[in-house]
Amino acid sequence: MEARVNSISASDNPISLTRSLLNPLAVAAVIIVLVISGVIALHNIRELQQTRLKVGLTLKVLALLAEIEGSVMDAERGQRDFLITGDDDHLKSFDEAIRRTEEGMDQFDELLDDHQIQRSKFEELKPLVQERIEHLRNVLKVRTEQGADAARETVIENSRQNLMGRIEEMANSMRQIEENMLVVRESMASRAYRSGIITSVSSTLIGLVLVGSVLYLLERNRRKAERDAITLNATRERVQLALDAAEMGAWNLDPTTNTLQTDERYRRMHGVEKQELSFEDSLKRIHPDDRARVRQAMRASMSPLDPTPYSVEYRVVHRDGSIRWVSSKGIARVSKRRKKTVLTSFDGTVADVTERKRQEERLQRSEQMALAANQSKSEFLANMSHEIRTPMAAILGYADVLLGHLEDPDNRNCILIMKRNGEHLLSLINDILDLSRIEAGKLSVEAEPVPLPRLVGDIQSLMQVRAEEKNVDFQVMFEGKVPQSIETDPTRLRQVLINLISNAIKFTDEGSVELKIRFIQGAEPPIVEFCIVDTGIGISKEQQDRLFKPFSQGDASVTRKYGGSGLGLAISQRLIEMMEGEMSLESELGEGSTFYVRLPVHSVDGIKLVQPDLIKQPPRPEEMLAETPRLDCRVLVVDDRRDVRHISQHFLEKAGATVATAEDGQDGVDTAIEARDAGQPFDLIVMDMQMPNIDGLQATALLRSAGIDWPIIALTADAMKGDRDRCLNGGCDDYLSKPIDHVQLVSMVASYTQDIDSAELVSRRRQRADDLQQQIEREGKGAS
Repeated sequence: MEARVNSISASDNPISLTRSLLNPLAVAAVIIVLVISGVIALHNIRELQQTRLKVGLTLKVLALLAEIEGSVMDAERGQRDFLITGDDDHLKSFDEAIRRTEEGMDQFDELLDDHQIQRSKFEELKPLVQERIEHLRNVLKVRTEQGADAARETVIENSRQNLMGRIEEMANSMRQIEENMLVVRESMASRAYRSGIITSVSSTLIGLVLVGSVLYLLERNRRKAERDAITLNATRERVQLALDAAEMGAWNLDPTTNTLQTDERYRRMHGVEKQELSFEDSLKRIHPDDRARVRQAMRASMSPLDPTPYSVEYRVVHRDGSIRWVSSKGIARVSKRRKKTVLTSFDGTVADVTERKRQEERLQRSEQMALAANQSKSEFLANMSHEIRTPMAAILGYADVLLGHLEDPDNRNCILIMKRNGEHLLSLINDILDLSRIEAGKLSVEAEPVPLPRLVGDIQSLMQVRAEEKNVDFQVMFEGKVPQSIETDPTRLRQVLINLISNAIKFTDEGSVELKIRFIQGAEPPIVEFCIVDTGIGISKEQQDRLFKPFSQGDASVTRKYGGSGLGLAISQRLIEMMEGEMSLESELGEGSTFYVRLPVHSVDGIKLVQPDLIKQPPRPEEMLAETPRLDCRVLVVDDRRDVRHISQHFLEKAGATVATAEDGQDGVDTAIEARDAGQPFDLIVMDMQMPNIDGLQATALLRSAGIDWPIIALTADAMKGDRDRCLNGGCDDYLSKPIDHVQLVSMVASYTQDIDSAELVSRRRQRADDLQQQIEREGKGAS
């Protein structure tokens, strides 16, 4: 701008030019020249407009010709598709094509009012099109009235007339006429355009006379531009300071030239030397695996119609081979030009995020290590469960055997003490496994309708024995009406309430323990509240803070005096949370404790409210053994542990069964097949799942493949989530965990040999296989 201003001579200064404009003769001359130029320009504009209208008319004629041809072809296509498929939707396409053809013919007729040559051509084209449409409709009519074969013969007969070829020939002839006219009209438009150029040049020359009048404005704008430049430089300096403080580089992409302007920090990050380079050259410094992603993000951000913010992280490969991570952000600027949105500039910043990425990788590795450690813990617990439960099966099993042989009260009491402590150890193992499964997210709750009075009655019967052993008064009461049934997991709710009541009895040396149940219908949602109140030792505020943490109790003295692992409350709280409920505590040291368990009732529609009347159940003698059913069947027991085989054989034979044993999976398979081939098949197999050489699942698969459909009861010391499903999906019919409950074992054998026939067993296995396949398909769809 300064160069332009300095090149102007003194005679062209704004004052002299302004004075000359004030001269009346000069003003008159300028007005005359401007008027003449305006008249010529107006004439050229009108001529150009008329020519453009004619060109537009020609283009519209050509378009209508193409549309008519296309509509007729669409009608043929719709007719053909209907004849092939019989789908009525194609008739809609046919009718729509006919409608467009007729509309195009009407429009074409209106366009040719003053075009005699084309009108004569059109008069020949119109009957051909109408005749072709009539043929198409006639074929459809024949198809409807006489069938597909008659319609096919009609199509062949119509094709001999070659109407479509004649239509295309006539349309091409008309198109050639219009194209010739288009050349002539475009030539006229070009002449009008050149005339307009001449007029514009003349007007420009005249306008130069007026340049002097705006020199003052230019000078003023120049000074303003200088001030704006100073302000802009100051802004740039502040922006640069901000970029330096943030250790960020800057770049600018010119959309017209596709060149990239960069600053020094950008060049250091990307390992380039040139301040200006092409966009493609800049991509060469990006890691090959990230180039496509960067290019895609850049294209999406540079879209003029709907630009998206540019933000991408990628790796840069330096000349020395080192790899750095950078984060690049940018924004595209667009403007309106001739009613079109045009991309004018693309600016952005880059920042080195290598250290952050390394930290993320370290955190990810740590997370993977933690997951691996958690998996190792779960595997360790599962293995320990197996190793502990297996000898516990022998201990508790032989205790039951001895109880069946001993009559002396002192000896029986010794055995009962051994059995009770063994069951306590088993309960501790179950608590550890429950906690592990909760922490690993592998323990789930399954809600089902549960009769609330019956659930509370069962808990009362069980806890009454423990309370009377300690001479503690135990009461259960319903405060008002409660739902007859609720949706919850009965096993887990029973586990929580038994644990809380057991703790209350354990820590109450004298006094009472109460279980109160009430229904809070005014809450949102309604709540069933279980309140366990005791008059025991109480809990201080400091002790309450760590009470619900695993492996912790109130203090060391509590552990020494009352025992316990400190897992029960932690497990109970987490189970209640999994059932969408809450657990809370109110207690004072030396004044007893009150535990609250509140479970939401999401719907009470159709559920009757009742006032239960519980009757205290008489305690059952601990040594009273459950009655077992009588057996009359042949059973094969397969287990690698001799003591487990001996115990199982003892109780099954005591119940009346004929029992054979096998010490591993292969021996079990051979024994079963030999018995079948000898005509003395077994009625049922008890199969241990963990054995050397061939385990229980492999043995079961071999038996099923050999055509043996006898019931198989899986026997395992594993107690982690999924054991039952794994056994059943492997071909077994039921599941027993160690230590073996001999009453449950005999009852299960009786059920499968006396109550369930082979056809029902086969049906159950097929249903399980179908359910497993559907689950696999659902999981596959979810993963995709």
